[in-house]
Amino acid sequence: MALDKTPEMEGLSPSERAALYKQRAASAGIGKPPSEASAQPARAAAAAPPPAPAAAPPAAGAAVVERPAGAGVPAKVAAAAAQRREQVAAVAKREPAPGAAEQPERLVYVWPHLVAIEFLAAVLLLLSIVVVSIVLQAPLEAHANPDRTPNPSKAPWYFLNLQELLLHMHPSLAGVLIPSAVLFGAIPLIPYFDRNTADVGKWFGTPKAKPICIFTTVYSTIVLIALIVFDEQIGVKPLMHNLATALHAPLLEDVNPFGIGALSLPNVIVPMILMSVPIAVLIVLIRVIYRPDGARDYVLALFTGFVVAYVVLTIVGSFFRGQQMILMWPWDPRQTRIE
Repeated sequence: MALDKTPEMEGLSPSERAALYKQRAASAGIGKPPSEASAQPARAAAAAPPPAPAAAPPAAGAAVVERPAGAGVPAKVAAAAAQRREQVAAVAKREPAPGAAEQPERLVYVWPHLVAIEFLAAVLLLLSIVVVSIVLQAPLEAHANPDRTPNPSKAPWYFLNLQELLLHMHPSLAGVLIPSAVLFGAIPLIPYFDRNTADVGKWFGTPKAKPICIFTTVYSTIVLIALIVFDEQIGVKPLMHNLATALHAPLLEDVNPFGIGALSLPNVIVPMILMSVPIAVLIVLIRVIYRPDGARDYVLALFTGFVVAYVVLTIVGSFFRGQQMILMWPWDPRQTRIE
């Protein structure tokens, strides 16, 4: 090296050795900017890709499994990975942050914005109630008399759907089991069937949601009206009685076979079949006609059918049930309540 200590420097003073070092450095080109020719190898070395790290040696006794040449990723694995990437992208998608000028316009404060709207809504609701109470007289009735039950005796409007179900099947099934299964079983399980996080919170979050909901509304209304008319004109219990008489099979009309009421054909099994078969047919029709893209379309169809059933049964119980809870038109004179 040009700056190494040599034997002839033994007798020199520090200043003389420093001068000798400077002279050697100048002759060796140390401290000068590199020329173009000498810079090209350094640039080529910097532009070259870094060497690949050496693979770690396998542990003792471990078998090294290599993927065969040309082996691709399985189709199921690739599809699952693509779906996972879409879910992550949907979750990570965020709106751009508003600028300083847009921030005041996009903020809605509780006071006075929200409180003023709620106050106006409360005033309008109170005014509507006052107007309705003036136009429609609703006098208080006398104290309840257990010896004189009104005919018909109806529940409040929000329970008329359950009262309508009570007319068609066993009270335990219509009043306890079916409402509990829907409210505490079917509806809470919706998030576990619909795992897609895209367009969450939208009324119709899929391209086929609106036509599916319209079709479900029409289908559910027709089926419900047909079932109500069937039970009014024919009835499950009279039908099972006629079959039991014709086939000499008392089991068909037994309401407590083998001491187990849940096995009753006229009270439990046949009504459950009449409810389940139209639901299964609806799922099949939607699959054949619309070919849904995912579970959300099926969930929307089922929930739409539930809402339509609630509305239709409430309307029938309110306006189409007269004395003795018989099905009749709203203008029938027998709709008049008898004390």
